[in-house]
Amino acid sequence: MELLQASSNSVVIKDVILICDLEEQLHKMATNIDDAQAELDSVEAELEMVELQISELLEKQTKLSSRKNKLLQILEGACSSAQPSGSSKPPKPSFSKQDLQHYEESDFSWSKEAQAKLCNVFQLSKFRPLQRAAINFSMSGKDLFLVMPTGRGKSLCYQLPALCSKGFTLVIAPLVSLMEDQLMYLQSINVPAVTLNASSTKQDSKQVLAGMTDKNSPFKLLYVTPEKIAKSKLLMSKLEKAYNMGLLARIAVDEVHCCSQWGHDFRPDYKLLGILKRQFPKVPLVGLTATATSNVLKDCQKILCVQEPITLTAPFNRPNLYYEVHLKHNEDCTHQIAELIKERYKNQSGIVYVFSQKDAEVVATDLQKKNILAQPYHANMEPSDKSLVHQRWSSKKIQVVVATVAFGMGIDKADVRFVIHHTISKSIENYYQESGRAGRDDGSADCIVFFGFADIFRISTMVVMENTGQQKLQNMVAYCQNVDRCRRAMMAIHFDEVWNDDECNQMCDVCRHGNDYITMDITKHARDVVTIVEMASSMDEKLTPLKVCDAWMGKGPAKHRKTIKVTSLSRVEVESVIIHLLLHGYFSEDFSFTPYTTHFYLKLGRKAALLKNGNHSITMKMRRVMSHATDETQEEVETALIDVSNMALQRHNKTKIHKNHQNMEKRLVQNHIESLAWEAGEYVKPTSVFEVDVEVNLVEERNCASEEEKGLKNSPEQQSSSLKRRQKQPLTQNCGADADQVKADLVSAPSELSIISAAAVEELHHLRSYYSKQLRRINYISHEHLQSSQPGMLTCMREPFKSLRFPLKTTIAKGARNLWTRVSMRRKLIQ
Repeated sequence: MELLQASSNSVVIKDVILICDLEEQLHKMATNIDDAQAELDSVEAELEMVELQISELLEKQTKLSSRKNKLLQILEGACSSAQPSGSSKPPKPSFSKQDLQHYEESDFSWSKEAQAKLCNVFQLSKFRPLQRAAINFSMSGKDLFLVMPTGRGKSLCYQLPALCSKGFTLVIAPLVSLMEDQLMYLQSINVPAVTLNASSTKQDSKQVLAGMTDKNSPFKLLYVTPEKIAKSKLLMSKLEKAYNMGLLARIAVDEVHCCSQWGHDFRPDYKLLGILKRQFPKVPLVGLTATATSNVLKDCQKILCVQEPITLTAPFNRPNLYYEVHLKHNEDCTHQIAELIKERYKNQSGIVYVFSQKDAEVVATDLQKKNILAQPYHANMEPSDKSLVHQRWSSKKIQVVVATVAFGMGIDKADVRFVIHHTISKSIENYYQESGRAGRDDGSADCIVFFGFADIFRISTMVVMENTGQQKLQNMVAYCQNVDRCRRAMMAIHFDEVWNDDECNQMCDVCRHGNDYITMDITKHARDVVTIVEMASSMDEKLTPLKVCDAWMGKGPAKHRKTIKVTSLSRVEVESVIIHLLLHGYFSEDFSFTPYTTHFYLKLGRKAALLKNGNHSITMKMRRVMSHATDETQEEVETALIDVSNMALQRHNKTKIHKNHQNMEKRLVQNHIESLAWEAGEYVKPTSVFEVDVEVNLVEERNCASEEEKGLKNSPEQQSSSLKRRQKQPLTQNCGADADQVKADLVSAPSELSIISAAAVEELHHLRSYYSKQLRRINYISHEHLQSSQPGMLTCMREPFKSLRFPLKTTIAKGARNLWTRVSMRRKLIQ
């Protein structure tokens, strides 16, 4: 039994040892599996980042290669000479530089007549660049695409040949406003021209259709819309008869970029214009535009069925235009626009472009309330009303037209001194076209766009259905967000032109103000805000850009605030960082459609994973606005203090304050100064601080009884405190040193700054005005109701503030309410 028990015990021991060994092996295997899985995850993450970097580099390589080829073409003279475009095979130039020079300089059979018409009819002494060549090509019967900046005289290139040719020229224009503008101008110089559009009466249409086949040619130019060509069989039959009679001299397609879906103003009916060249092959065609890339022109060539057009391209730059971008103080920038018009453009004509028809009505009404003669213009107005607004603006009876894009293409008013965009355009082509309506007389003019964070996503939902809508909008946003590159350089890249910044001649805000920006490392901020979107996505939530801003600044729902790291950046900085991340692929668009609207949400972009790499960094350039805002805020504070001092002196000269109201008067003034200091403290950097000392004394009658009474009332502690206050010396400050200090702080720690927004400056200005008004009312009430036989004096000594600290959770609005409460309490005491 003992042997049996011993053997069983040994077996048990062996089993236990075996089990322990197996457990140890399993533990090691589990550890190895965990380590392998962790390493696999790390390798996969690293591979993902490498793939992103490779795709980023390949994308950059493609862009650089494309740019290199374009620069080589320019250096070889490909862009300076006209050449055909659009065939599937690389086209051969139909003429050389010498041929172009021949058409620019040589005399043709029509040259003398053309020069005479130019001087006698159009009242011009000479041709502008490329005008003579374009006219000679058209008169020679060649098909032509002319790319020329707005206001450089494209219309003359088909109007003058029309006067020198038999029959009439058919002009296809996209907008009624364009046709009306052209007709008004041509009628003023006695050039016979007519139009056929939806607003034409039956009698007018009948006369025009009859004149098309009249050998005596009662008109030289016929303007129609592309919809008329596509839908009117009667018009096409008349055109065919005129063609057979040799009366259809040429076809001019204005704003030819509307043919292409790559163009910024694609119109479906333009795609049907190819019938004209198929039906009338011997009639030369002229396509005109101010904004068209090579891809757009190739598309237009196919759509219009033009075999080998000659393309003449003028430089895009107009040196008389000043380009500028303003940040919106708030969503409605009408107040900013009104102040700008009153200050800069008194009695000068201009255009304010808006996003929608509703905006046109609202902004026009607001400008009228501010005593600016403005009228709306949009597609939903009656044709007669639109014509009336156009005529009144052209004759200077109104100063400003507040319009949608339905107004402007081809508008030939020469003395437009400003074009202001209430909302950004949906593409650089649109903006270039719309802003180009300024300064057609070669006089200086301003092109200003107001840039707001919310506008980006409002327009994005509008262009969501367009093939290249988002990319074009992002290019426009990059133009507005840019703070270090010449505005014209941004346009030149878009139009495939080479640009030297020196040629700008400080005619844009970036070149004029120089290096007025700071470079910020926003890697940490980018990780924080990307985490917010990532966390929302993990919870199956979608965040709009505005909600992302609020959440990042600690203003979102309570459940988000517990897990989100709140930023120290200002609202302006937060919005700029989010825009930068969206433009550079760290965020991307996520659209959601409902039966009534389209919503824009942010989601992680293809580059978001790169932020997990500790070596990855992101930098961005941002406007330096803190120093300017600080100066403005200090000026407002000092102005308010001067008002208080002036009112104190008025009380000394004109009022007699009753002795019983001494303490109340003293508290009111001290509270006002403290409130103003608190309000300013939120915006003024602590390096520039002020100290205010307010002292209220009563000048008693000079008799012994009064002196003794005053001496008894004042305790030694009060007298000591008063003496100390009187011994305080003003703190002298070196303004230049402060400016340098602010500048140094901006560069050394940009991410810790709280850059003041322009809206805060404006709000502080209104608050100061409000304070001054209420204090004047206090002064008036004291004047009338606090009369006393004893003379009194209120002395307000202004010294620099010792500190400008704003109390926690106190706002400007709250400060204003506090002041109003004190005023109301005083009124009750008076009554």
